[in-house]
Amino acid sequence: HAGEWEPLIGEDILRDYISGLTVERQLPGGETATGEYYADGTGLIREYGGSFPRTWTIKGDDQLCIASDNRTQCYVYEKNTRSPGLYRGREVSSEIWIEFKEAGKRARPTGSVDEVGPEGGPAVASVDDIARELSNPNTPMASLNFKLQFRSFEGDLPNANNQNSTTVLFQPSLPFPLENGGSILFRPAIPLLLGQPVFNANKLDFEGETGLGDIAFDLAYAKTSDAGILTAFGVISSLPTATNGLGSKRFTLGPEFLIGKLTSKYVLGVFPNHQWDIGGSGDADINLTSIQLFGTYLPDGGWNIGSAPVVTYDHITDQWTVPINFQFGKTIVAGGRPWKLAIEVNYYVEQADAFGPEWMIGFNVSPVVKNGLVGWFK
Repeated sequence: HAGEWEPLIGEDILRDYISGLTVERQLPGGETATGEYYADGTGLIREYGGSFPRTWTIKGDDQLCIASDNRTQCYVYEKNTRSPGLYRGREVSSEIWIEFKEAGKRARPTGSVDEVGPEGGPAVASVDDIARELSNPNTPMASLNFKLQFRSFEGDLPNANNQNSTTVLFQPSLPFPLENGGSILFRPAIPLLLGQPVFNANKLDFEGETGLGDIAFDLAYAKTSDAGILTAFGVISSLPTATNGLGSKRFTLGPEFLIGKLTSKYVLGVFPNHQWDIGGSGDADINLTSIQLFGTYLPDGGWNIGSAPVVTYDHITDQWTVPINFQFGKTIVAGGRPWKLAIEVNYYVEQADAFGPEWMIGFNVSPVVKNGLVGWFK
């Protein structure tokens, strides 16, 4: 059927074709990714709430090239002479063809389409795009973060150096995009503590308890400027939801703030917050300052390498908790959905003298999802 296809040749023809075109692609969960291309040579891919800028140029008289910060993909296009609106495109380097239907300046693949590779496509972001966005604490992309953390402890209390525990932490990140380009971020953290050591003063020894910990959350307004400046401010709180004596039985509340910088290769910033107790049935006084310093380097291939230690000062006990943190991860696309996989290690150089953490090793799995709650507020 070679005679059915006619190449799109000529700068004016290709420019007229791409200008104002929206390319769509179906993603898991009913989500649709789009690539919007404008007459001025710019474009924008929208996927799972994230926005990824593009530029386009004409190469020679038959190639349309779409570029991101670190990658350029060129395509040749043909139209079907027997079926109006039916086109196909070939990515030059991979030689992969995709057939699609175009009507009213909207194009969508016909039939089933193979999963897009890590380099992305006209309507799908690359893994490098997504890795960068997921390293941004202000990201508008929603994700479900599952963390498995193993801890060992040390201290002056009897048998403290022989204690360890496991924490399963569910920490969804649910951003609500605003018309001004900012977002409202809601990030709860729900911990399940397994074998958490609790000191029994009567027995002068530790007992391992399993149960729900205190649920923490933050609610913040966040924005990333065109220059990559990150800002956020809001409140942080915890609720006395712990069972089996694993919490303080106190409500806490306080302010938080973030300032940072995002580029194509790194993310840097600082995230301080403070919490006071504001009520509850417990009698503990809480007055905590925490500062998270974060720095992430983004090599190609969806990898990220960095450090994000959380330094805490307890004003009641005059005690610091200071970890040395190292973490690395990789963003992949599986089943058409982005996933971030990561490992982190904390070694604590300062902690409470009586009892505190010595090591923490964590394994994190974070699928990107559609934030279905966004529609409730529109």
